[in-house]
Amino acid sequence: MAIADVKEYAHLTDADIEALGRELDAIRRDIEESRGEKDARYVRNVIRLQRSLEIGGRAVLFASRRRPAWLAGVGLLTLSKIIENMELGHNVMHGQWDWMNDPEIHSTSWEWDVTGPSAHWKQTHNYLHHKYTNVLGMDDDVGYGLLRVTRDQRWKPFNAGNLVYNTLLALFFEYGIAAQHLELGKVAKGRADKEETQRKLRE
Repeated sequence: MAIADVKEYAHLTDADIEALGRELDAIRRDIEESRGEKDARYVRNVIRLQRSLEIGGRAVLFASRRRPAWLAGVGLLTLSKIIENMELGHNVMHGQWDWMNDPEIHSTSWEWDVTGPSAHWKQTHNYLHHKYTNVLGMDDDVGYGLLRVTRDQRWKPFNAGNLVYNTLLALFFEYGIAAQHLELGKVAKGRADKEETQRKLRE
């Protein structure tokens, strides 16, 4: 079902929405009240694991002269990167661990090892994607301005290359995410503010 099928969502009454809000608030309270030292220990252990994997992977690569050792080093670095991006960076920058008041594990100070700075990702992901999830024209994660992923997007001959674009996006995803906040589609169509684009490039 596409987002444009508003009638599929419009059956909720104001009372239904209020009730849903109360249920979600109750879930939030339960989670907030259950947080504690066990959770803090978990995230610190994950950080130690990620850093150990990275150091170990680099050490193995540095000392490797045989293919199995090289593969092991690459595997360790790959796992380290996945943990850093998804379990740490993504969640820390969502503010999941802000309750700890640890300046090193806080959404306002965390910086990750990717091409795009955390401030840009928080704008495109935390604000735009999560506020306007799957809303065409608002959520750039719907096809990243490149892919046609829903019937609500008008088909154009350009979309015939979706398989190629998707493959390239998968291979160079980090760079695609880094460029996302530049809104290159608007730049190409002359709808972007030049000074704002220059400012974003300098960041």
